[in-house]
Amino acid sequence: MLNREEQRQQTVRELTSRILHLHYCKNDEEGLIALFSHTMSWFGAAEQEYLVGYDRIAAMFRQFAGKVPPCRITDEHYDVLKIAEDVYLCTGMLYIFTDPSTNIYIRVHQRVTTVFRWEEDGVPRCCHIHVSNPYSEMTAEDVGFPAAVSSETRKYMLEELDRKTLQLERLSYEDLLTGMYNRNRLNQEKKLEYNHALGLAIIDINGLKQVNDTFGHEAGDALIIRVAKHIRGRFEGKCYRIGGDEFVIMEKEGTEEDFRAALEQIGKAIEDSGDNASIGYCWREQGNFNEQLNEADNSMYENKRRYYMEEKRNRRRT
Repeated sequence: MLNREEQRQQTVRELTSRILHLHYCKNDEEGLIALFSHTMSWFGAAEQEYLVGYDRIAAMFRQFAGKVPPCRITDEHYDVLKIAEDVYLCTGMLYIFTDPSTNIYIRVHQRVTTVFRWEEDGVPRCCHIHVSNPYSEMTAEDVGFPAAVSSETRKYMLEELDRKTLQLERLSYEDLLTGMYNRNRLNQEKKLEYNHALGLAIIDINGLKQVNDTFGHEAGDALIIRVAKHIRGRFEGKCYRIGGDEFVIMEKEGTEEDFRAALEQIGKAIEDSGDNASIGYCWREQGNFNEQLNEADNSMYENKRRYYMEEKRNRRRT
């Protein structure tokens, strides 16, 4: 358990972080001003940014309302020292970067110093703020703008481009509803040669249209997600959603007995959850993708035909 001084130091760290998040992440200047003491000084990062007095500083921050683009903050580190009775100095370092949704790409390494004082009402309030960039980010050749910040910003922009490229690539082969691979990825597999054992299975949900028509497409999506979860539980990274209610499984390892047993477990798990699906599969020791997919498809439709015939007989009995 923290003692009184440790609790105060922790409070000062949290309040310093809160000030930065209110300004850079939420652009909540009124929330920020509420933390200020009525005796206060402020140093900004720019040469001319220097003010003393609560009213002047509050007025200045109110000018920022609606103008600070949404940012994110990472790698926060704060140290707190007690410098006088009820007075604490906090120094910190962090990275601030614009949210990619703004289409503005800026990332800077920020330093901050705050002073908090516990005032007569027992509330800690900020009486000093100083923000700056490290001097190492300015060189003798820099004029008006630190080249290191420019370099960091360029690095950030390239990282975001790489991230978005990977995201687009992922969307091109991933089914968003289930997290499985999609038909595009399966079509890539069709082009490969298989000089080894290959198992292919097709699973088709029974009754999806009826669920959609009776309960709506949200219920239908929930059914698809449930079935997909059972499939992924046994074949993560080896399964594809190729249609609204149709899935393909590709297995390149193990034996036919293992493959069939896993498919039977999936079918049982689907039934135990109150749903139903038709499954067809084909295993060959020398893989042939197209032939096996057709064979698995025919097997699945035969099982589906038997399922609906049984359903029809059951309805007649009742």
